[in-house]
Formats: sequence, C-alpha cells, structure tokens
Amino acid sequence: MDIRSPAGVVVGVDGSPHAAVAADWAAQEAERRGCGLHLVYAVNTGTVTLSPRAGAAVTDLILKNAQAVLDEALALVGAAHPALSPTGDVVPRDAAAAVLTAAEHAELAVVGTRGHGGFASLLLGSVSLRVCAHATGPVVVVRVPPEQGRHVLVAIREERDAPALRFGARQALRAGLPLRALHTWSPVVADVTRAAPMLDELGEEAKLHEQLLSRTVAPVREEFPELSIDAVDYSGPTAATLVDASKEAALLVMARHEPAPHLGLRLGTAVHAVLHHAHCPVAVVPL
Repeated sequence: MDIRSPAGVVVGVDGSPHAAVAADWAAQEAERRGCGLHLVYAVNTGTVTLSPRAGAAVTDLILKNAQAVLDEALALVGAAHPALSPTGDVVPRDAAAAVLTAAEHAELAVVGTRGHGGFASLLLGSVSLRVCAHATGPVVVVRVPPEQGRHVLVAIREERDAPALRFGARQALRAGLPLRALHTWSPVVADVTRAAPMLDELGEEAKLHEQLLSRTVAPVREEFPELSIDAVDYSGPTAATLVDASKEAALLVMARHEPAPHLGLRLGTAVHAVLHHAHCPVAVVPL
C-alpha cells in the first residue's frame, strides 16, 4: 500500500489516549497554519505466522479493526475541528517508518509520547524517539495533557541553531505568544572560588556567551519585528535547565544537529533527556 504524503500536518494515531491528545494538538496546529491534517495508523501485519489461508483472514481482520479505530479518530477530530477535513491511512508497516514516510513532504509531523506498545513506566516510546531522530522535517512530541503556556521557548546552543529559532518565531506568531530564546552553558573554569583571576575568566566567558546569544537573536528580531522576543543566557546544566523552564512554555523548540561521525548518535543527550522529561510539547528541528 502506498502512503500518501500530504503537504500539511501529519500525526500518528493508534487509539491510545496519548495519540488522541497528539491528534487534537495537530488539528489545532493545522487550523493555525491553514493547511490539511493527515492521520496515519500503522499496524504491523508481518507477525502473523498462521497458515497462508488463516493468515490472510487474520490480516484482513487486523486491517478492518485498524480502519475502525482510524475512522473513530477522524470522526473525533472532525467533530472538534469542523473547519478541517482530515484524511487518514491505515498502513501495514512499522509505526515509525509509516509516520516518517507520510511526513516526507509535510510541514510538520506530530506524535504522542507513548502508544499502546512498550512498558507503561516509560516516559517516551521508541516510535516517538525514532521519528524525532530520523525525520527530515520538524517533529512535535505532545505530552499528556499539554497545558497553555506563557511563551514559546527555544533552546539555543550555538549560532547554527538560528533555523530552530525562526521555527519557534513562526510558531509563536501563530499562537499569539511571545518568544523566549534560552542559551545554557557550563563554565570552563572548574572552581571559581580559589582565585580572583578565575572570577575574571568566568566574567569573560559569560560575556562571550551573551554575545553569542545576541548575534543569534538579532537577525530574527529584524525578521519578525512584530514579535516580542526575550533572550536569556544561563550558566548551568542544559537538560535540567530546559526541563524546568518548560513548565511555563507552550512549546519547547530544540535543534537536532547531525551526529558526530565517531559517535553516530541521532539525538544529543540534552534533546533525549528533554524529550523524556519536558512539561510541554517539544519540537525537534533537524539542521
């Protein structure tokens, strides 16, 4: 079966409460963007190991049940958002691969934190992690339940994160919220209490980070003059600082850098930690 690749917002659903919340968030986003919404329900039929005749019958039953769940999700979204005309596909394929394929030409992919599979104790499912790690476009992971935040928060690690800041600026404008750029850094000076010269070094280091943030934010301020942008730099652990800051955010935006050749990690440690523990939806923007 071919998977349609719409140009709007794509969201993965599976009948779970997490997916239902993600679908509603995706519908609101599609309304703000004035684009289409496409639901993808992936079901892996390759595990059926019965006889060929029985296997075909079981596969048909699985697909029919999946279609019923998808139809219910479409009906719920349509009733809550009558201005939309959502579409959907049942895809006999691995869930992460189905969402990734459907989102190849989409503006945005949306997933929930967890589906029906896996362990209930996990804060984030493997499907969500794989989609965030391999998507070619922005992905939003929606937590349950998302709360109305005070601003859109963008994590800035370096000047290369400017595309993520621009993505956050557009999200803030659509939502009618201000934008906050947060740059976190850890001091190179290990012990600033031993000597006054080290305090001077720490002050110089702080100035460098302040300048980095200013250089990153300035072009975005010029590009979005109608948007209120607050820039803050903080010396401390990145993941813990962002998780704490996410308590007041409507959306937290983070850049996904290409993995180092010798490491091969698709998601950095800070992104991975924030995806697991953030208090608001998290957008991962590949650079």
